[in-house]
Amino acid sequence: MTFRDLWHMCLNNLKRRRSRTILTVLGVMIGCMSIVIMVSIGAGLSVSQEKMLAQMGDLRQITIYPNYDPSAQAVKLDEQTITQIQAIPNVQAATGKFEITDYPVRITSGTNGRYETAYTNMVGIDVSQLENFGYEIKEGTYPSPGLKNQALAGERFAYSFMDTARPEGSNRIDIYSVLYDENGQLNENLPDPYFDPLQAKVNIDVQVQEDADVEQEVSVCGIVKENYSAGYETSEGLIIDLNDMKELWKAANKKAGKSNGNFTYSQAVVMADTIDDVSEIEKEIQNLGFQTSSMESMRQSMQESTRLIQLVLGGIGAVSLLVAAIGIANTMIMSITERTKEIGIMKALGCYTKNIRQLFLLEAGVIGLIGGSIGLILSYTASFVMNYFSNQPAPDLVTQILYLLGVEGTPLSCIPLWLALGALVFSMLVGIVSGYYPANKAVKIPALEAIRHD
Repeated sequence: MTFRDLWHMCLNNLKRRRSRTILTVLGVMIGCMSIVIMVSIGAGLSVSQEKMLAQMGDLRQITIYPNYDPSAQAVKLDEQTITQIQAIPNVQAATGKFEITDYPVRITSGTNGRYETAYTNMVGIDVSQLENFGYEIKEGTYPSPGLKNQALAGERFAYSFMDTARPEGSNRIDIYSVLYDENGQLNENLPDPYFDPLQAKVNIDVQVQEDADVEQEVSVCGIVKENYSAGYETSEGLIIDLNDMKELWKAANKKAGKSNGNFTYSQAVVMADTIDDVSEIEKEIQNLGFQTSSMESMRQSMQESTRLIQLVLGGIGAVSLLVAAIGIANTMIMSITERTKEIGIMKALGCYTKNIRQLFLLEAGVIGLIGGSIGLILSYTASFVMNYFSNQPAPDLVTQILYLLGVEGTPLSCIPLWLALGALVFSMLVGIVSGYYPANKAVKIPALEAIRHD
């Protein structure tokens, strides 16, 4: 007996007992829909968490700090260490960051230093690595390689200055009071700052001692987009090349009569190739004797809680599928009782017992597949409706489909491809497993006894 013969017999048998088949398929459909919807809510939660963490910062980025524990072995965060970190497998980029903390720094601009700030975050970094670490230019350009005394200003750098020619109380622009409108959206009509950093020179004054300062004039060639995951300097800070910062620090030490000693970084940042590489890279860096900070620990704890939620929700849905499996087994056993004579005739005509087993398993598998397919279609429909009403005002159809697949937005329910395919295969397997006992029972019925059966 060929597969085509088995297939035709299977369809005819299911059509002949249409009411019972429909009710059994309905049970599988409800079970499949239950487990898919439950798991999709957990998957939607996982997608939302990933997107939330991505907004907080690049999940591939690791920040390195010197180990300040006095009991730990002293290790220096210097150029040699950066080279060593860059050699760690799956490290895409690494650079040191340096801030002058030994001396107060005052930054001025305008004629005779009219505009002044004393709390701007000034950071030295390898400017060739800026793009790798999320520094995005909003206006202007990146510093040109090889040119000295160039700088990048944070997006709100100019608003950190006060106008020394104006009376106290009216000499600052309170940008944060008007940064957002009444709806909580970013205000596009912000007041102009006192000066345009791209058009004015900026003077850095390192106050070593009284009447003994080190000054350096820099040109702002670009303004970076605010991005706290890259660093606070992208907001109100000033970013200059690491070599220029080293020279400024050495000049300040020389004027103060101090030895430059070995230059060490205030901190360093590392970018991993992928999110999955972060954990191993962090361990390698910690083994070198440094402290690290990344989103990895938060991501792992969120993933563990999400997996637990998915397990609980999936278990609840699986109960419905178990009930459906019992329904399939019951249907197939009843079918055997009604078709005992038919089984005997098939054996008497020389049909192999394996063909009879295959026939009953095929019928059970088709019931599972049909129920799973309908359940999956209804699951997509239910998920679409849930996302539609949870993301008001409702976006267009294309965006809703992207929500459904977990590609865009923060969906309430997300049915990825693996869940859809898994649900179909699982439903069919439930049908086959449920029909295994009835199929074995059918092949064990003696042919003569089956023919005599009424």
